[in-house]
Amino acid sequence: MKKYGMLFSFTLILSLLIIHAGNVYKGTYVPVSVVKVSPVTAESSVYSNNGTVERVDSRNIYAQAGAVVQKIHVKTGDSVKAGQVLMTLSVSSAQDISDTVSLPDSLNEQTYQDLLETYYSQIAGGSSSAAVPGTSSSSEQGSSSASSSTSSPAEPIETKDVEITAPVAGVLTSVAISEQETVERNKAVMTVSASSDLQVRLAVNESQISEIKIGQRAVITGAGFHTVYEGTVTSISSEAKQEYHTTGTETVVEVLVRIQNPKSDIKPGFSAKARIITEESKNVLVAPYEAVRADDDGKEYVYLLHGRKAIKVPVTTRKEFESGFEVLSGLQDQDTIIMNPDSITDGAAVLPQEEGSSNG
Repeated sequence: MKKYGMLFSFTLILSLLIIHAGNVYKGTYVPVSVVKVSPVTAESSVYSNNGTVERVDSRNIYAQAGAVVQKIHVKTGDSVKAGQVLMTLSVSSAQDISDTVSLPDSLNEQTYQDLLETYYSQIAGGSSSAAVPGTSSSSEQGSSSASSSTSSPAEPIETKDVEITAPVAGVLTSVAISEQETVERNKAVMTVSASSDLQVRLAVNESQISEIKIGQRAVITGAGFHTVYEGTVTSISSEAKQEYHTTGTETVVEVLVRIQNPKSDIKPGFSAKARIITEESKNVLVAPYEAVRADDDGKEYVYLLHGRKAIKVPVTTRKEFESGFEVLSGLQDQDTIIMNPDSITDGAAVLPQEEGSSNG
């Protein structure tokens, strides 16, 4: 029994010594997180979180303000042919214009909107030269009309029916008015989409718009759909506009991104986010921002893991990507570098805790 007691005591003491030695060993090493670098495809991106999904090649249809809708001949979702009657309006002779207007949802439409604004501001200011865009107006007719109005009593207002037709073949995607309602100025009454393809209309901050070019690739996500879509920038507006938020005013430029191969889970009207890839470099070594430091003279360096030591190595960087700096010299494929090395010095003993990769 005495023999077994001595053996047990010896084992216990040895175990305690091993544990103590391990603690001493750990205490002499600085725990660090490390990452292994390898060639990757690095990207820079511009983000927009306030996009809206819509159909490509949509035509907004406008009618004379003040006209009354007598009959709507179609409903949302109907397929229509070019020239098909969509709506019948009752227009007074004083409001009569030769044609209704249908323009693509683009700069042309904005130009027409601006002209309408000018027309109505002239009316409000009593201008005698005000004329609805697309119609003729002469001062002689205005003078004749004015003189006749002063010399004869007002005649009853005559009305006539005007038909609004589809400018292109497609699908009626929006009807923004009901029968017996009066047409509002600057408001589209219908929208016809000539294509089933989808795009995202984005608002990009003015400070980032110079980075965006037509043809750039984009990644599109949204709360209403689960598929991650790829897209292509197809249009950048030539004008900026103001957007008003609870936090203030933002100057933005509209950008259109066409969605590639949309499925049934994404629908017009959904909100969407987009990451537009503005720059892409292949087979580059990238050091995470958390690993790169600079001396007082501005020379950059990283700490490499060699065995259990941290070795300070100067590096030369160039471009900045989302994941870190492109390293031109100082690192090689499969080098292991130390993250957040502020608490270590050159030659310090370190204990790596985890290992990742520079490409995430």
